[in-house]
Amino acid sequence: MNKEWITGGTSAPTWSAGRQAEELPGVRMGPGCRARVVADGRARVAVVGDFSLSPGEEQKLLRAAAEGRWADLTYLPGSYWVIAQTSTHSFVCGDLSGFRSVFHAEDGRHAVWSTSARRLAMRLGTAPDLAMVAARITAGSEHWPDRTIYEGVRAVPAGFGLLMGGAGRELVDVSGIEPVATLVQGAPAFGDALESAVHWRMRQAGGVASADVSGGLDSSTLAILASRVGTVRAVTYADAYTSGEDLLYARRVAAYMGVELEVGNGGREQLPFGWSFRQPVTDQPAAASLTTAQHELYLSPVAGLPLHLTGNGGDIVLDSCSAAWIGMVQCGDRRAARRQVTGWARARNRSPRELWRSVTEAAGSSHGDALTDAATRMARGDFEARRPGVWTWCHLGQSATWLTPYGREQVAALLREAAGTTDSGARADLAEQRSSLRLVGTDARDTGALAEAWRVRQVHPYLDNQVVRAAFAIAPPERHGITTFKPLLAAALPSLPPWLASRTSKGSFSRQLTVGLLHHQPAVADLIRTSVLTTSGLLDPQPALAALAGIGGAQAGALYDLQRLVMTCQWLAAFGHRDHLDLEAAC
Repeated sequence: MNKEWITGGTSAPTWSAGRQAEELPGVRMGPGCRARVVADGRARVAVVGDFSLSPGEEQKLLRAAAEGRWADLTYLPGSYWVIAQTSTHSFVCGDLSGFRSVFHAEDGRHAVWSTSARRLAMRLGTAPDLAMVAARITAGSEHWPDRTIYEGVRAVPAGFGLLMGGAGRELVDVSGIEPVATLVQGAPAFGDALESAVHWRMRQAGGVASADVSGGLDSSTLAILASRVGTVRAVTYADAYTSGEDLLYARRVAAYMGVELEVGNGGREQLPFGWSFRQPVTDQPAAASLTTAQHELYLSPVAGLPLHLTGNGGDIVLDSCSAAWIGMVQCGDRRAARRQVTGWARARNRSPRELWRSVTEAAGSSHGDALTDAATRMARGDFEARRPGVWTWCHLGQSATWLTPYGREQVAALLREAAGTTDSGARADLAEQRSSLRLVGTDARDTGALAEAWRVRQVHPYLDNQVVRAAFAIAPPERHGITTFKPLLAAALPSLPPWLASRTSKGSFSRQLTVGLLHHQPAVADLIRTSVLTTSGLLDPQPALAALAGIGGAQAGALYDLQRLVMTCQWLAAFGHRDHLDLEAAC
């Protein structure tokens, strides 16, 4: 289990292992936590994680806590949790992305919280909520931001903090995002925030770090920024099924930095969808659990270095998607939206009329309407096999056809429940960027236990609060590339080499994933057949196995749905196989 965790509660119970946090009654921390605690007669504040805190800022934090200005505690550079206590209240908060998450539950008469959902579930003695697991596979996790896959354990949505005291528990919005700037107006602030996020980490690491250099814009940019203030070991993974163009760009980036690219050349043993009960059990399902052999191979040369830079989150903060057009229509800017849709479609040999119809249909709906419609279709088994051409509020994947009638009934009930909690006036583009950020952040979070086994300390500068705020201060249509790819990057960091900033292609892992499924097909099929999702009556394994059998041909479109199903079945199997209570005691 990840060694970086925190627990606490309203009655200061000692319900977890770990060390007592200095000056913070009832708060305990795991051995991997990096923390700074400051206190005076008015308040006590702890900052835990990766952060930059100057002595002058300590008094600002204490003053903000004493005055109940909770959001002001989240503006330090970095990625961290913050815990504040006064004579009347306790406050705990993660980050905007969900990489630093907080969970809470009722334990008898008391509220308890933790940065680990699994740790809380073990405290309560609760099991995975299999209906919620099935709903996340088939409809996505974004519709239940305050739920986890454990019964009785609630999530504090990313961008919110948990305030305890007085009347009980309440959520406090700390996001502080105002999407009003143009690309030209906002790019310099974003460039400064990203450069700072890399440089102060390099200074804290003594000027030595490793970095993913895949050849893509996101990871390459971070590595170049880091190389300007220190020594960077550039690593990547490659095999017969990864993008050759990506590898060429990666070598070019490394040469530009003046270092050698260290390539982990994988074979059949490193293909995706291979896993072992010996690997760590993650807090919740994580995509990297299916590629541990790849990570072990390419990260082994840099194991033990102070930190490892990744490009996680770059796709979300640097660009927007077709939801930007839907948001433009919602805001009354139909003419500009249609021009962008037409230009985008013609550049890709698509039908502008069909694409525009999808955009206007989505703009005429709301999140709640879409969930209600999805619940109706789920209950009666009415699904569209083809993915829509643009972003939608709720897409039921092909995996929805793999549920039993009982499974569809359970998921439909959860969709109807979620429909009643949505914001009917939400803008599609803002909702999409928030949910996409949370998806990336939480997956990076759940990779933490695996990264410890690889002996690397991953840091994700694109997920830092101040980097996210600077990017999201720019309106999504301004960040959305029509004829260029991730236009914010070139505008924010003009010192990047033009051949990198102007790259318009992006490597795909579809071929590698497909070959991995085919190679591990017998083991994957057995995993699906014996999964608790199947034995509980939620999943009909036959259509899922048919999709698996045809993944190299007619069922190629099921790849994403199979990946989500398999990573979840793997997690459920590992969760049931391990004596996790004993593992917890060891932590």
